[in-house]
Amino acid sequence: MDVLRNFSGVEQHHESQGSCGVENSQPNLAPRFTTFRNIPPERVGLNGEYDHGGLAKRVSLRFSQSFEATEIENLRIIQRGAVVVLLGKIPNRRLLTQMIAIALGTSGAVDVEINGISVVQSYKPNFRANLGDSMESSAGSRRDRHSNKSFQTC
Repeated sequence: MDVLRNFSGVEQHHESQGSCGVENSQPNLAPRFTTFRNIPPERVGLNGEYDHGGLAKRVSLRFSQSFEATEIENLRIIQRGAVVVLLGKIPNRRLLTQMIAIALGTSGAVDVEINGISVVQSYKPNFRANLGDSMESSAGSRRDRHSNKSFQTC
């Protein structure tokens, strides 16, 4: 009896050839792989099918359901294995925190990489108001920075 080992590590036994040169029994050719019967969670697509970028697509769908289109218009979502990678610009840090929580809550995600994210807050300073406040506070008195003496201005 010959012993054959298949890829799954299960030994298969079959009888040696008989006197006619024909095998007495056929080896069991049924697949023994159990590894690839289920799709890895990070490779499941939107409809449950195998999709190499399935995790990124499912995270993208959850983002579009959770946020306004203007908040995520400059955002790209890709995946590297089970890691969600966020790239682009977002308006504030609060949004980034929510995105991380949503991405980690998606089946198959083990980590979120945010190195490619820039937080761009819309900052519109009012220079005249700030300039006027500082002039009013310093108009009544001045301090000589070298001698550290105060004196009044008229």
